[in-house]
Formats: sequence, structure tokens, C-alpha cells
Amino acid sequence: MRFLAVLAVSFITLLSFMSLPAQAGDGDRSIEEQIQELKKQIERLEEQSQQMNMKMYEAKDTKAWYNKIKVKTKKGTGLTFQTADKNYKMRMRLRGQFLANYINPDGDDNEGLGFRVRRLRVTWDGNAFAPWMKYKVQYDFGRTGELKDMKLSFAKNKAFVPTMGQYKVPFNREVLNSSSALQVVGRSIITDYFEYDRDIGGGAYGFLGGGMIRYDFGLFQGEGTNTKNDKGDTGMLWAGRVQAAVIGGKAKKVRENFAKRPTLMVGVAVAGIDVEDGSDGNIGIPSGERALENGTVTSLTADINYRDPRFNLTGEYIGRWANPDDGGVETAYDQGFRVQGGFFVIPKRIEIASRYAMVTFDTDANVLGGNDLDNVWTFTQGLNYYLSGNHKWKIQLDYTFQREEELSGAESDENMVRAQVQAYF
Repeated sequence: MRFLAVLAVSFITLLSFMSLPAQAGDGDRSIEEQIQELKKQIERLEEQSQQMNMKMYEAKDTKAWYNKIKVKTKKGTGLTFQTADKNYKMRMRLRGQFLANYINPDGDDNEGLGFRVRRLRVTWDGNAFAPWMKYKVQYDFGRTGELKDMKLSFAKNKAFVPTMGQYKVPFNREVLNSSSALQVVGRSIITDYFEYDRDIGGGAYGFLGGGMIRYDFGLFQGEGTNTKNDKGDTGMLWAGRVQAAVIGGKAKKVRENFAKRPTLMVGVAVAGIDVEDGSDGNIGIPSGERALENGTVTSLTADINYRDPRFNLTGEYIGRWANPDDGGVETAYDQGFRVQGGFFVIPKRIEIASRYAMVTFDTDANVLGGNDLDNVWTFTQGLNYYLSGNHKWKIQLDYTFQREEELSGAESDENMVRAQVQAYF
């Protein structure tokens, strides 16, 4: 383009010279003026040529693949890559927890102070091929390394979202609440004794009533996380949960604290599994606490949570029937509950939190073996400083007193002080 412009100007210049009179004097001055004018025209044409070339380059550049991807970051929400058509999206988040704890058990030489990286997790989530084809992958690099989640969801219709992969069994509230959003340093003893952890399987969830009600159900292999079940050692695990936002908010997630306005949420859930070969599967009973070689385990839970900008209170109950197949052995019904609450001394910054939890065992069914406890209860008092105004960056300090009462009447106590720092971005 620039070459053609210069050629055109040169041709015009030549014609101008040919038309000039062959005279001196005033004619020489006229020629100089025309030359200067032609130079200016050449400069203008060169500038126009450059502008046209730049526009052509920009038009081509907008079609480049890297201009079809948007990259954005926001405090506490990770780094996100998304295509312009929104068919592909990947968000990456990193979370680390550093824990210091001091334990003082009765009559035990294990007293002492310890430090550890409690969790170091990377999460990738988003969608692929279409905005409603969603995925989540979470890996924990702490300890020996472990895949936590690998979940696929097809959210074409929010009222019915098929889901498959490895993820949390939809059962009790405390486990469904992320470990990044705990109100005290750790979960309570009812999780220790009644937890259905992550498992591999599939199911569906959905929202009804404009998001005021959420339901979940699933069928899992019952062996726990990262386990290949090719022998059928443990029967299938099934679970279902319904939660509803009675006052304010939505029933999308489970939370313990932080609310912009008063909210009240209630939930109920049930789960069961056929035990076929020992209690080493994901059956909701810790190994050694209540032996069960063959039989069925059925659990139920109910919870209620109130939150407002300054105050929050949660109550949760869990009951479990362990029914052996062996004749003459009665069904054992164990149960537990927790009451937990907090008050923000400074809204969104400093919170005082307390928790009481208790587990009682069915002493009339102790013939199941493996358990000499009558009950266990704990009291926890915590102090939280939320540096980011939410759970992303926080410092937590708590004290826990635990007492175990055995069938013989003997008691054992334990005191524990914990401090934890979390960074989540």
C-alpha cells in the first residue's frame, strides 16, 4: 500500500515538472513551492498508509485465540480463565492451613506441643463444552497426597442436576460444611463417630421454590475415597438430604456463620449401607468402636441453623442403627448431637464461638463388641479473627475439654489448645 502511494505521488510530480515553463526567475520559486507541497502530500499519504496497516493488523489480531480468553482474579475467588463464548471456564484456588496444637491427656505421656500443615489443597472447577456441563477437581498435597473430589455435574435444568464421581455423601451438616469455613479449628466428635465421608458414585441434586429448597440423593460404592471396588466387599451406600431456607437467603450451601440478614435453615437426611465383610468401608462407624461384620447400618440426622450479622446458632442431631445379621443380637442405636454458636464482637472481624457435643452409645447392645464407652462429650471455646472479613484469610484459637466415660464407670479427660492460620485464594 505504501509503495503504491509513493509511486502515485512520483508520477504526479513528473507530470508537474513536464508542464513547467522553461523559464528562470519567478518560475524557480514556483517549482520549489510545488516540491514542498508534494512532500507534504507524500507525508500525509504515508501516515494514512500506516493507519490502514494498523487497522488491518488489529482486525487480524482480534481473531487470535488468546483474545478469545478472559483472565480475571478477585480476592478470595482464585484465578479464572474463561472463553468469550463461556463454553469453557476454569477457576483455580489454593488453600493452606497451618496448625499448632497442645494436648494434655490424663495419665498419658503423650502430652506435648506439635505443628503440622493440616491441609494444602488445590481446587480446579468450572465448565467444559457448555456452561451447564460443570466439573470440580480437588487435590490435597498435605500428608501423603490424596484426591478429594472429582465431580461432574450436568446443570442444564437446575431443578434436576445429575452428578457423578467422587464427592461428599449428602448427609450431615457439619461434614457438608467445607473445612475452609469451620467456626472453630476442627469438627466435633459427632463427625468422628457418625461420619459418612466422600465416596465414589452418582446421584442428583436440585433446587425448588426459587432456590429456597435443595434436595440431594446418591448411590455410592461404600468403600470410601480412592478405592477400587472390584470384589464387592461392602454393600452399596445410599443417602438423601433435603434442606430449606425458612427465613431469608437460599438453600444453596451449608454455612455456620456470616449473613447479611437474618436467615433460618433446616435440614434432614438419611443414609444406609449393607455391610457384607467387616467395618472397613464407609459405613459411618469408626473402626474398633462398634464391630459389625455383617448387617445393615441406617443413620438419620436433622439440623437447624440461625444466622444474622452479629449472632449465629446451630443445632444438629444424628442417630444410627447398627443391625447385625447374626441371630440373637439386638440392634444398637447410638446417637449424638452438637450445639454451636457465635457472636461477632466486631462484625465480620472478631468472633467468639462456643460448642458442646456429646455421643452416647447403646449400652444394652454392647455384645456387638469393640466398644467399652458409655458416652463422650466435649466443650470448645474459640476466638476467630477474620483478616479478610470472611473465612478466606483467618486466624483461629480454641480450647477443648473432652471426657470419656466407660461402662465400668472410669473417666478419662483430655485438654487441648489449638491455633490455626488459613490462607485461601
